[in-house]
Amino acid sequence: MAAIPTVVDTAGPTGSEEIHVAPSLPLTQKLKYGALAYGITKLIKAPLNLITAIKTDYLGSSPTNPDIIKALPSRPQLPVRVFLPKSHSSLSPSSLQRLPTLLTIHGGGFALGSPYDNDGWNRRFVQLAEESGSPFCVIALDYRKAPSYPFPTAIHDLEAVILDLFSSGTNHDLPIDLTRIAIAGWSAGGNLALAVSQLPNIKPLIKAVVPMYPVIDFVTPSETKATKSRRYKSALLGGFRGKETDFLLGMSGVFDWSYVCPGQKMGDPLLSPVYAVTVEEEEVEDDAAEGGKRVVVAVKGREKLPANVFVIACELDMLGGEAWRLACKLAGKKVPGVEEKLGRDEVGEEGKLELEDERFYWEVEVEEEHVKRRYRWLLVPDAIHGYDQDGVGRFGDEELVRDGMEKREEVMKMIRGWLVDGVL
Repeated sequence: MAAIPTVVDTAGPTGSEEIHVAPSLPLTQKLKYGALAYGITKLIKAPLNLITAIKTDYLGSSPTNPDIIKALPSRPQLPVRVFLPKSHSSLSPSSLQRLPTLLTIHGGGFALGSPYDNDGWNRRFVQLAEESGSPFCVIALDYRKAPSYPFPTAIHDLEAVILDLFSSGTNHDLPIDLTRIAIAGWSAGGNLALAVSQLPNIKPLIKAVVPMYPVIDFVTPSETKATKSRRYKSALLGGFRGKETDFLLGMSGVFDWSYVCPGQKMGDPLLSPVYAVTVEEEEVEDDAAEGGKRVVVAVKGREKLPANVFVIACELDMLGGEAWRLACKLAGKKVPGVEEKLGRDEVGEEGKLELEDERFYWEVEVEEEHVKRRYRWLLVPDAIHGYDQDGVGRFGDEELVRDGMEKREEVMKMIRGWLVDGVL
């Protein structure tokens, strides 16, 4: 049967992969963004990271500390942080059972953040997994930051570190099962998890990807994301969640300028992973159909990513729409437009996920070229970007923290269950 493409994927501006390139900003704007980036990364974040390192790594004062901090040969300045279950932390390496392993990548707009930021999440995931009877190892990765190291430096830093972890010469003291590796990331880290998983020497090593509220579309303007597809519930939710403007919007310009160099194609799948996959409606000849033809949906590009992808987004987040579009593309579902709102107007029950509503949760299995692929979508209701991070308390909203931490527990359990139930 001959296939005739008739309708191209509309989950982004037409021709986005070809015509949208990063602009060269006016000198005054460059100076403004440069001053902001330098002030935040060098004068604020760097001292905070140093203080955190002293407290956690040298004084050992935190219960969420990693069990091992290990420098690897290719990037010794980017040590990994290894979290082990209690059953493994005190045993000799030679006697350790090999464990399924989750690699995690922190966020921070590609310019901020450090692996310390996710110590609490990583430790708690290991605890919950051990309590469930399916222990995990979690390894937090690091990468060099923009603007000193723009795209694609971080991707190749992660590539080098992952390859080191797979080397028998450097992983002999870690209880990782090299046949059961998944990778996850938050925000910018979700982008990097999807990007590094596309590299030819990494994709065969990674069984599953879990991008959490990722930034994966540099083509669609931030203003469109914040005002068109983002859901607001200002009349129903108080506190920080009730704000009428997304808190990411004010810094999005600085982050974009820091990470993306002028002239860079914004639709590059390593930069904007939402464009790694395209969806087309095709007319195919079918004598049994009315008019001798029928319309089928063709998904192209699934093979660029690992076979298992669990996309997690937040309902009250300007980045939620692009995560939704990627999940729908992978699953072969109708792809929402860039201005289509996700979620619902109503407020859900505190601390609870919505698993009976397809706007919030679904799972699809497809077999393609003898490869079984699993795609899962989860939209965390009434949650803002970063709801699951320990630092969310800085917003001074006790209800936000309580709701977020309860949902974090449930999301962790879902990730673990999905990984051990046939994925790893």
